[in-house]
Amino acid sequence: MISGKQTTAYQSDYQPPFESAYQPIQPPAYYAQPQLDDWQKAGADKKIIAGILGIVVGAFGIHKFVLGYQREGLIMLLVSLLSCGTLAGVMHVIGIVEGIMYLTKSDEEFVRTYVQGRKGWF
Repeated sequence: MISGKQTTAYQSDYQPPFESAYQPIQPPAYYAQPQLDDWQKAGADKKIIAGILGIVVGAFGIHKFVLGYQREGLIMLLVSLLSCGTLAGVMHVIGIVEGIMYLTKSDEEFVRTYVQGRKGWF
């Protein structure tokens, strides 16, 4: 006792909460692509142009250039020209198939596959 007051020493049962050093791994940025509501701004406006060009002049790969696929468009153009037109029919069939595929996809699917996914062939 100290000067008439009684002091008691006791241990508190309170402990600070356990905080581990574990931090979850964040996925790479390309997994968390933002939700796009305006597909026309994202590149769906090229769908009709590329589809029609693929059907009409698909042998020359112009539809590939519209979508930004320079290498694939150049391959189609050079195969058609350097074969003196003998393989232009094959390139035209490829262009027709791709043009129909572009036109039958929804805007969202077109943007995800050909603009964001960069799928060059079929």
